[in-house]
Amino acid sequence: MLTKKSLRFLILIPALMIGLSACTTFGTVAEDSSIEGRIKDLIDPILEKDQPNAVDVVSHNLYVLTYGQVPSEEVVAQISNAIKGVPEMKKAFNELRVGDPEQVSTASDVWITTKVKSSLAAEKGLDSKRIKVITEDKEVFLMGMVTREEGDKAALVARNISGVKKVIKIFEYIN
Repeated sequence: MLTKKSLRFLILIPALMIGLSACTTFGTVAEDSSIEGRIKDLIDPILEKDQPNAVDVVSHNLYVLTYGQVPSEEVVAQISNAIKGVPEMKKAFNELRVGDPEQVSTASDVWITTKVKSSLAAEKGLDSKRIKVITEDKEVFLMGMVTREEGDKAALVARNISGVKKVIKIFEYIN
């Protein structure tokens, strides 16, 4: 019988393999997963007190994005302060917005993400496997290890997708 821990490991393997194809090492992918879990543990008590909210955390090559909706600027500040204590992060990007998560269309965001990923894959001179795309309330976050030229091209492609309100680049630039 599979334990919960071994099941997580089996699920993590494909994710790790995809991550390895995006110019990161196995150790970095594992560290990203660890960072995400520790940050979620740090912010959960804040989020339990302050409802409604919809917050998620993504770490990519030790660049951490916190995004979603919270009820007040005070909660944004509390979360920002809580995650400062995670030493392994290279950079933290707090993209939380004050707002009602019920007003955000998940279906619209999924559709925008799909269109951006498809357009990036079709773009010549761009390795779309190295770019992670996240959409929240029509704002597109682009993460990955790219050259400045690739990052600018990816942002331009994303900006030209119908329905995109804003594009935020969270890239680690390589030469």
